[in-house]
Amino acid sequence: MKHPVIALLLAMTFSIPAGAQSIELIQNGTSRYVIYHEATAPRSVTRAATELQDYLHRSSGAKLPIVTRPAPKMISLADNAASRAAGFSASNIPWEGFRIVTKDSNVYLIGRDTADRQRTPNGGRASGTYNATCEFLERFVGVRWLIPGEHGDYVPKHTDLRIPETDVSDAPAMQNRRVPYTQERRPDVQQWWHRQRLGWSLYLNHSHNWRHTIPPSHFEQHPEWFPMRAGVRVPPTGRYKLCTTNAELVRAYADATIAFFDRSPSATCYSLSPSDSSGYCECEHCSALYEIDPHGKRSVTPAILTFYNDVAKLVAQKYPDKILAGYVYAEYLFPPKKTIKLEPNVFLVWAPSFDYGFTLARPELQQQWEQVLAQWTEVTHNLAYYDLPVNISTEAGALNPPGLEILKFLYPRLQAAEIKGVYVYGISAWGRAAPLNYLLAKLAWNPQADVEALFDEYCVKAYGAGGQEINRMFRGLDREVARHYREFPNASYTLTPDMMRDIYAKNLPQIERLYRSAEAKIQDTDAKARLAMIGDNLTVLHWNLRQHDLLDEPKRSSFFLSDAEFFAFLSSHQGSLALHPGTSSNAPSYVKTKQSVDVPPKSQQTEAVRPFRLRGDQHLILRPTTDAQMEVKFSRMATRGKLVTYSVYRPDGTAVTSGLMSDEVPLVLEADGAEYYHLVISAGTASFMIKTSGAAWAVDSTLSDQGLHLLGTATPLYFYVTEQTPAFHLSLEATPPGETAVATLYAPDGQTVTEFDCTKISVDRQKIKVATGQTGWWKLEIQKPAIGQIDDVWVKLAAPHSGYFSLDPAQAAAVR
Repeated sequence: MKHPVIALLLAMTFSIPAGAQSIELIQNGTSRYVIYHEATAPRSVTRAATELQDYLHRSSGAKLPIVTRPAPKMISLADNAASRAAGFSASNIPWEGFRIVTKDSNVYLIGRDTADRQRTPNGGRASGTYNATCEFLERFVGVRWLIPGEHGDYVPKHTDLRIPETDVSDAPAMQNRRVPYTQERRPDVQQWWHRQRLGWSLYLNHSHNWRHTIPPSHFEQHPEWFPMRAGVRVPPTGRYKLCTTNAELVRAYADATIAFFDRSPSATCYSLSPSDSSGYCECEHCSALYEIDPHGKRSVTPAILTFYNDVAKLVAQKYPDKILAGYVYAEYLFPPKKTIKLEPNVFLVWAPSFDYGFTLARPELQQQWEQVLAQWTEVTHNLAYYDLPVNISTEAGALNPPGLEILKFLYPRLQAAEIKGVYVYGISAWGRAAPLNYLLAKLAWNPQADVEALFDEYCVKAYGAGGQEINRMFRGLDREVARHYREFPNASYTLTPDMMRDIYAKNLPQIERLYRSAEAKIQDTDAKARLAMIGDNLTVLHWNLRQHDLLDEPKRSSFFLSDAEFFAFLSSHQGSLALHPGTSSNAPSYVKTKQSVDVPPKSQQTEAVRPFRLRGDQHLILRPTTDAQMEVKFSRMATRGKLVTYSVYRPDGTAVTSGLMSDEVPLVLEADGAEYYHLVISAGTASFMIKTSGAAWAVDSTLSDQGLHLLGTATPLYFYVTEQTPAFHLSLEATPPGETAVATLYAPDGQTVTEFDCTKISVDRQKIKVATGQTGWWKLEIQKPAIGQIDDVWVKLAAPHSGYFSLDPAQAAAVR
């Protein structure tokens, strides 16, 4: 239910009484009205005035002057002397809320606003008058902000515009409303957010924060702060965990939080959230708090809530009014069996990871969702919501339907549970899912909105004469995706080969027919541009389906492009709102660091390269070995819906070329006299194999603190140790007990130096002393473990070594 004040305000909305006088705002394209705000009004109000003037002008041709003195006929913005003289004030309006009221031939748009550089008591900002202006434009002018940018607005034409006698009040159902992953760093998307009334009067920071607060450098002095596995404190790498029952660790976390508020006195929230993924402490004290969840798996919820409380108590001694936010998610998703009373300064963010993707199409998960939400509302009223419940994560152009039935299920229940905030993922490629992004924004403000009506209106206004076809296309995909999730129990939120085959390849002919039919009907320029954004993604989808050999006659499709044409298409669409944003065009800092690269004599303990897979982002150094071309071939690619891109740089960081990785088209480089080249690969979670000719090469294991990421299979790794290296650190990492690894390290003379074992602990890090005569190529051979299996494996060489491995001994490069 809404806040009582909001409910009271909404009750004030009423229909126009018989005989009520309307206001003739615009007649025959002219107006006698002005837009008034005080000279000292905050920027959000002056922005509202500018946009009101602009949209009225675009709609009618009348350009109302903006003035800072009241006038006999005016649209008055904000809580000001004129509105108060008319009997209206913002004093009883909730933050971000507004009232639109007519009186004596004037229109008053009155909002609850924060002044410039002022924050609400809960650390947010409020632009109630701007929200009122957006409501006015939508309600009375018919404006819709369909997508960000040049072609995003729908502005109907009005020669005459009458405003009926009106008294409308509204405020957001939730105090924190975000639709992330919509390219919101772009100015045009930020503007669209404002116009959709996204924002927050309650600021919440709930990001994974353990690594930032307790950095890895603490391990040397305080290993007991870090998780114990198999009786050993595990060195921190990647998304490491903490020993939450260690009193000194709790004190250190609280001290870091207090120090943050000391440095930033205006800040109101700090995150307690653990790092993502698994690996929780198994010491006696932590383990004693763990439970078994309803599905028979370990639940660490009691330990996490106890940690939240312990830190919160200490912070409250100095900052009792600050908010400490933390996820309840993954292994701490389910509430504790015994009630834990939370400290009043703790704010939970429920992230039901079991419903990611379209899994709420499964009735049993809807039931579980309702049960768990009800349980958390019994634990606390300080509860916000984090989810991606209608998302198919991919860069492969697969259209993302709006998930109408899921949205109708979710949002009214969130409001009934008095959830204070929503952080629900949108889609970054607007050509894949513009209707979904629009619905998520609308529902964040009003969870009771009519989802079906919103979607139908969107299709008509966004795609004009082709709206019926696009409506049918997205609704058909909605049904197909829901069916797939019910038939494939392992489907989650990432695009899979099964989804590509069963949803997209199967339905592509119908999608293409509907798209081309809509295209033939649309005459409006903006509607054509919005439709073309869908077409751009269908071009990407077709190419990806072709790569997976899922199309019988790919060349018969109107979306077919050859590889060369497709790469040129992607290059021309860099930075597009329509497609998934590509990698940054800026060179990473590490390619500007001068390296010493040579090709020492080959190792005496070489063997043939075995099939291997590198996984994720990579940084390679290529040193030409001939004056001819260098060639890099990519194979064994498993893209996981990712468009894997590469960029090549010279030693000074200047760009040479960039492109899309494909197992059909190799990267060919002409040697231009540079001593070596950087090859930077943006792969996300994709995996691949590399083979070069014309160049020696090595791959950087220091790109992440976990190291070089291998998947499933591995070939021996070689690295060169110089005479000046007295010792180095080498680590092997896996995720036991299921995913394990062992390895043997050999000195240049072939003698075994040490063994690494990750069958019980996740990280085996050792300091290796270099004896006299051990200059040269060392070899690390990752082997099949006795228990578990090799899957995700990380290997890292730390300082003073440069950290580079060679995987092909015949083309090994030494980087120093």
